[in-house]
Amino acid sequence: MDIDGLFRSTGRHLADYAKTQTLLYRHNAFFHDYFHPLQMGSFSGPRASSGDSRQSNRFRLRAFRTVNKIGTESSRHRIKTDVLICPIQHLGRKTETQFFIRTVLGVAGTGAKVLCLIPDGSPCRAELDARLLAAGRSGQVEFLDVTAPLSRVEARLIPGIARMRGRAAFEDAVQILEPYGLSPEKDLVYQFEHRARYVEAWENLAPWIEFEAAIVRCHWQGLSSSLCRTALERGKPLVTFQQGVIGHTLDVPVTATKYVSFGASSASFLADANRRFFQSTESQEPPVEFVKGGCLYDTVFDLRDQFDLRTLLLVDVPAAQGDFYGIDEQCSALLRLAERLLSADLPLRRIVIRPHPFWSDLEFDACQRLILEHSARCELSHPSWSLEDDLRRSSVVAGIFSGVLTVSSACGLPTVFLQTENGYSTGDLECFSPGQTLLPDAAFCEIKRVLTDANAYAMAQALALRNAREYYADGSNLNFSAASFERLLGVEKESEAQGCQK
Repeated sequence: MDIDGLFRSTGRHLADYAKTQTLLYRHNAFFHDYFHPLQMGSFSGPRASSGDSRQSNRFRLRAFRTVNKIGTESSRHRIKTDVLICPIQHLGRKTETQFFIRTVLGVAGTGAKVLCLIPDGSPCRAELDARLLAAGRSGQVEFLDVTAPLSRVEARLIPGIARMRGRAAFEDAVQILEPYGLSPEKDLVYQFEHRARYVEAWENLAPWIEFEAAIVRCHWQGLSSSLCRTALERGKPLVTFQQGVIGHTLDVPVTATKYVSFGASSASFLADANRRFFQSTESQEPPVEFVKGGCLYDTVFDLRDQFDLRTLLLVDVPAAQGDFYGIDEQCSALLRLAERLLSADLPLRRIVIRPHPFWSDLEFDACQRLILEHSARCELSHPSWSLEDDLRRSSVVAGIFSGVLTVSSACGLPTVFLQTENGYSTGDLECFSPGQTLLPDAAFCEIKRVLTDANAYAMAQALALRNAREYYADGSNLNFSAASFERLLGVEKESEAQGCQK
């Protein structure tokens, strides 16, 4: 896949990953299930080779599946629903949980019968049940854990079946990619096995579920990729949503009939990327309707009166290990910018550094050194603090390409997208250039200007709001009303349906 003009990166990972996707999808579209695990690699560990292969026993895999089918068929029962909803399976982020709850409430408001595919014991169930009860919609919504075994036979067999399936897919991928020098890391086989657990579980369950339409939070994550395939095969309306700033080729292929993007900028960018992907795989591009939805999960609110706070919020640091995007240089430049601002004679009261919500593979040493050297005016945001908390105590925001920057712009905060001469960039954020996308020296001058001059601050606010209105439809939040979901799904209005019944 040609990524020239879509993304720019100093590293090879992005281009290699795009080529990996093309090669695998051209061989078999079912490899789409494993695109996300492949992107999760650090690109630094020992590579797998066909010589390492255990030659997974495909006959044994088929035999296990046959035994499992016989052992569980009597336990299955048919489920018929109007709308199938599949969120991200790990609802660990508050924004994702609220997105899921608001989606369920909106769809239930149409009068549709809803089946939600979430793990048993999900912490959001209590809140969702309470809100459905308050809305008088409890009887319309059912829940199902796709990976929960139906019998002792399935509990014993499925883990082994998933391991064999995932390992077989991994070995096939290695054989396809090895001649091109693109073999995945050896340890990614475990990610393949984990993903295969969802794929196998859904394929076992799919024949027993009838649905008229489906909504998936993100078409390339967890359970969603295989569910999308089923919906398209059945010719059902399928809606998916933009996951965040489009920063890599994982967003293609789009496997949905409707894609709810942030706005016109992302819709146009992704349509181009999707077209290039199908051209590179020499396959026909299915029709997709791009819907301009607005800000999907973070809340846009008015923050235009924060000049006197004189606090800078810094995002996109520290860099994740492996540096998939090739932004290590930009992260360093961002910290140098912070050091320069703290050392200058400016009316800067505080810098708050907000890491990405997933802390596990982040390197904090450089941040900690900066904080220790300027402990009175520099701090690390606590992971329990919401984005809204940090935005409300800031007057300026700076980073590289985080969705926090697009949200802060929409809220009316002067925002800087830091660029370096050869640094990473994505065409998805083109509408924020050139006024907000700045090289380090220009970024220093701009932040200095808006911190010291109220008129300059107001001008920077106006620019941020104007660009954000181009990025987010109307510069506002997604409409989660029942009427909005009626339009997305083509669901007949409850009142009209009741009238027809009368």
